[in-house]
Amino acid sequence: MRIKDVVYLYRLVGGEKLTWHGRYHAHGAEEYEFHYFIEGQGSFLSNRTRMALEGGRLFLTRPREFHSILPEAVSRPITYYAVLFEPEMGSDEDAAALSLLECEGAQAERTAATPRILDARDRFLFEELHRLSRAPDESGKRAASYQLLSLIYRWYGRHDAAAAATSVRTEYTEKALALMSRALREKLGMEGLAAKLGLSEEHFIRLFRAELGMPPFQYYTRLKIEAASGLLTGSNLSVGKVAEYFGFENQFHFARVFKKCTGLSPTEYRRTYATL
Repeated sequence: MRIKDVVYLYRLVGGEKLTWHGRYHAHGAEEYEFHYFIEGQGSFLSNRTRMALEGGRLFLTRPREFHSILPEAVSRPITYYAVLFEPEMGSDEDAAALSLLECEGAQAERTAATPRILDARDRFLFEELHRLSRAPDESGKRAASYQLLSLIYRWYGRHDAAAAATSVRTEYTEKALALMSRALREKLGMEGLAAKLGLSEEHFIRLFRAELGMPPFQYYTRLKIEAASGLLTGSNLSVGKVAEYFGFENQFHFARVFKKCTGLSPTEYRRTYATL
């Protein structure tokens, strides 16, 4: 797959960005697009089908399908990734992946067009796609293409809806994820979070790790860095102000954690991915 563009938009409410990214439009004859929504309230319009937006939902747009994003609540702005790509001619792997996507489109026409619900960990794969697709060397871009191809096989290479469903999470983990998402500007301790769930800290950490593949504090930190990256590239706030906004101890602590998660310092990240 050849990735043509990957964008990450943080808390899209209004202005020129919403006018451009939310416009009703279609792509070329060979272009497909994924929209993966992290948060927000609104609708995704695909041709004449209107579907509700919720965190964790993945929408596929096929060539020449008109689509738009419709925010509906200023208090719940939309955050999402968009990946625009096209198959490479002569590639057997791309042809096989394309057949999966076309089968998905045919199924959507026979029934109601519905999005896929992705695992909570998949949001970080979009972050990696975003970074690799903008690498200065060809090897990084090729790595992004292979990753996208593998994700298509994983998301669409199953033949029944039950098999396509992601692993079921307990209500404790679901509540923990919701609490984390609402507390990105705070310093949320895992002991306090476990107490809110009525669990011991040890039991909570073990449960969370088993279901999401990483300890809760690591996941919470990555949520903060993901949100901070959007604010860095979509605003003129200083690095120090962004660090303060998301509750880091200081700018130096923020920079250290940010580079550990993204491979770049906040300043380098802004210079590479700035959208203003």
